[in-house]
Amino acid sequence: MTTAPRAACVFKASLQARIAPQSAAVSARSTLIVPPPRASRLCAPRPRSSHLSPAARPRPFSTAASNTPPTAATGTAPGGKQSRRSLVLLSTALVSTGLVAGIALALVAPRPQIVSLIFPLPTPHPHPAHSEEGKLHTKDIERGLHQLELVKQLKQETVPLASLSQSEADSTSAGSALTAEAGKGLAPTSDAATPLAKKYTVSRPYAATVPGPHSLSAYTLRGPGKFAVPPLVFTTADKKESILVLHVGSGLCGHEGVVHGGLLATVLDEALGRTALLNLPTNIGVTATLNLKYKKPTFADQYLIVRTELKEQKGRKAFVRGRVENVDGETLVEAEALFVEPRMAQFLSNSSVREALK
Repeated sequence: MTTAPRAACVFKASLQARIAPQSAAVSARSTLIVPPPRASRLCAPRPRSSHLSPAARPRPFSTAASNTPPTAATGTAPGGKQSRRSLVLLSTALVSTGLVAGIALALVAPRPQIVSLIFPLPTPHPHPAHSEEGKLHTKDIERGLHQLELVKQLKQETVPLASLSQSEADSTSAGSALTAEAGKGLAPTSDAATPLAKKYTVSRPYAATVPGPHSLSAYTLRGPGKFAVPPLVFTTADKKESILVLHVGSGLCGHEGVVHGGLLATVLDEALGRTALLNLPTNIGVTATLNLKYKKPTFADQYLIVRTELKEQKGRKAFVRGRVENVDGETLVEAEALFVEPRMAQFLSNSSVREALK
C-alpha cells in the first residue's frame, strides 16, 4: 500500500515539472502580444512646457480647416494685396515708358555701330542709274564728297591738272560733270595775291571717259548703291603719295551692313597699284604680292579715305603701302604690296591704263 501512493506522488511531480515551462512561455508570449490598456495611454501625463511662449507651444493636431484670418505673426499685412497690385502697376508703367523711350530714341538718334553689326537693317534694292531716284542719289553722294573737311583742306593745297578743262564737264559720265568742281576755291588766299606752293594735283579716274565692260571697279561695280561716283584722287607732285576719297554703298557688302573684305582688297589693289605704276619706268605693272590686315569692320554707306605711299622702287619693282580710314581718322585696313613691271611692258601700254593713271 505504501508503494502505490509514492509512485503516484512521483508521477504527479514529474507531470508538474513538464507543464511548468510551457505555461511560463505561454504567459510570457501573452504578455508581449497583448497591448497595454487604452486607458493607460490616454491617461498618461503630458510633459509641461511652461517655459515656452504661447506662439512656440505645440498646437493640438486637428484635421479641420482653420478659419482664423492671417495676422502679422504669419507674415502677411492686412493690406498686402493692395500693395502688391500697386507694385505690379508701377513696374508695368516703368517698363512701358522705357520701351516707348527706347523706340523713340532709336528712331531719332543714330544707331551705334555695334548695334548695326548685331542687328543690321535690311538693305534696300538700289535704284537704276538712269532713273530719277538714281540720278538724285548720285548728286547727293557727289555733293557730300566735296563737303568733307578733308577734301576742303586738300583743295587748298591742290593744283588742277590740265586735263580738267571745261570740255570735260560736258562728258556723258556722271562723275565727269563735276570734275571741275574739285578745282573750285583754289584762288590765292594771301593778302598780296601771290600764289601758294601747292602740294597735290587732283584727278578723277574713269570720269572723263566711258568705262568699258571689262572694268570691274569702273563698270561692273559702278552705280547707285555701289560706287555711285568716281573716286577723288589727290597726288603729290613727286607722285610718291596719294589720297583717294570714295564712297561705298550698301550693295558692296558681305555681312549685311559691312563692306566685303574682298572689295576692300580690290580698292587697295587699285589704289596701291596706281601709286606703284606712276613710279615704274613704263607705268605698267602687275600685282606680285598684296598683304592685308583688317583692323575694324568697314560699314557701308560712308566715305572712305585711302592713303598710299611708295616705300621703295628698284628697277622693275615698286614696294608700296597704304591704309583705309574713315572720315574720323580710324584705321580700318592696312596693306603692303609689291608691283612688278613685265618684261614686255612696252607692248602693253594702252589708253585705258593711261586713263586710270590720270
